Amino acid sequence: MLLPTWKAGEIVTNDKELSNYCAVSLKNEDKVEPINQLYIVKFDNRSFGFSNAEKARAFFTRPHYYHTTQLPVKLPPKKDPVGLYNLSKKENSITFLEQALGNVVTKGLREVGESRLKYPTLSIKETSLKLFALFLKCENPANTAYMQQKYQQKCKDFLEICTISEELFELASEKGKCAIFVFKTAVEKKQDKGRWPQFKEDYYNELGRKYDEIMLKTEKDRANGFWDYMK
Repeated sequence: MLLPTWKAGEIVTNDKELSNYCAVSLKNEDKVEPINQLYIVKFDNRSFGFSNAEKARAFFTRPHYYHTTQLPVKLPPKKDPVGLYNLSKKENSITFLEQALGNVVTKGLREVGESRLKYPTLSIKETSLKLFALFLKCENPANTAYMQQKYQQKCKDFLEICTISEELFELASEKGKCAIFVFKTAVEKKQDKGRWPQFKEDYYNELGRKYDEIMLKTEKDRANGFWDYMK
């Protein structure tokens, strides 16, 4: 007989046949499908569960056809989700770390790998580690709006500083080429149309001053320790 909802709910999980898999799905579709605890049919003193009402009715009309159904030798793994809180209480913390930090760590490593930057006075390894740490700080889901904005600005400043030395080198190379060209044109008594423009000279000097400040600050950070910088 098809049990009413309140009666079906009283049957303990272990008391159901086929390890709580639907007999009709196994027989007709050759598919291992978990049951819905509300659809239970009692037959020959055995309790069979089904994934939906339609399959429960199918069993109810032909119980002798379905009641001999057997489980396959190999069953799929259980799909019951486990919360992060329960994972955190296990002795092996690797699974917890994978679930809690897997996505953000993967994104951070990809960001570091694609950037390939170098901070003044730091090695490439130190630059990568500092950028990775800043990225994790930015992506921390527990951040307040203030903290998120703070570390986003730190990350932006860090990326900008990493490009200064390269930009200075390019400007210095361009300035050197202009100086050679101006010297040649002066010797040949031609007009100095290749002269280094004043706005670039001002920007070059400003960038140089900024670079000197960064060098002093970086040395101070190294003396105070990495974590002082990260606060």
